[in-house]
Amino acid sequence: MQEDLGYSDETRIREVRGARDTQALEAWLKNAGPAAGEAVNLSIVVPAYNEERRLPPTLIDMIDFFDARPATYEIIVVDDGSKDDTSGVVQKFEKIRTQVRGIRLPKNYGKGHAVRTGALNAKGELILFADADGSTPIEEVDRLVEAINSGAEVAIGSRALQSEETKVKTRFYRKVIGRVFNFLVNMFLLPGVADTQCGFKIFTKNAARFLFSNQQSDGFSFDLELLLLARKAQLSFSEVPVNWENVPGSKVNLVFDSAKMFCDIFRFAWIHRSISADDYQKSLPKEP
Repeated sequence: MQEDLGYSDETRIREVRGARDTQALEAWLKNAGPAAGEAVNLSIVVPAYNEERRLPPTLIDMIDFFDARPATYEIIVVDDGSKDDTSGVVQKFEKIRTQVRGIRLPKNYGKGHAVRTGALNAKGELILFADADGSTPIEEVDRLVEAINSGAEVAIGSRALQSEETKVKTRFYRKVIGRVFNFLVNMFLLPGVADTQCGFKIFTKNAARFLFSNQQSDGFSFDLELLLLARKAQLSFSEVPVNWENVPGSKVNLVFDSAKMFCDIFRFAWIHRSISADDYQKSLPKEP
């Protein structure tokens, strides 16, 4: 019997993923993940809080995209204490796709906590975190991987840096608030970074282990903390233009959360004042 992925019927599932016949749908459902013990090339961490409606199409898009690639992958969905059926949706995906695994937190700790939990449980050589709403299309990962292949240890998607190939669709007031916030971040914490808050970032395994092990923020400002740590540890990072579209249903309170994140700028600068490149080097696995 066909598993229900949070939609009304099998026809709706086909519409979302683009399958037009039963055979194609069954092949999609049966596609296996890496064999036991096989190396995972890429881990995708998806933090989710009350995302039972927006999560299924995002996961389907990710699975379709990576199934067409030779690289092995895993998708880790961290349910941050959702009050809806997010956990049930994840469990249904786990049953039919071995690449998907869920972690359920006992309460709503915050996005930073959820991403940290997923990243520290990831097996991939590269670790990407991406928002559950799919605001950045998963295809944009190719731009970030290209930056990693060119020597970056951290590559971040940027809505502020744009090229002829990328486009950002957002509301005017969000753009204004974002620009003001980024101006303050540049002035007080991270000069030269155009967009710290885009929920689409990739890390090498060693960089992720160091950064997330030192991250303390559980809230929305965790991106700031990670990038500050990366800069103080002298990790090479690249900011990459990506396509992005505002998706209704954001959990961010632009006024309250922006004010809190501004205060966190100074808190992070203080608590990580002693972090250095030596700390990162000491964290690297010892050569045999």
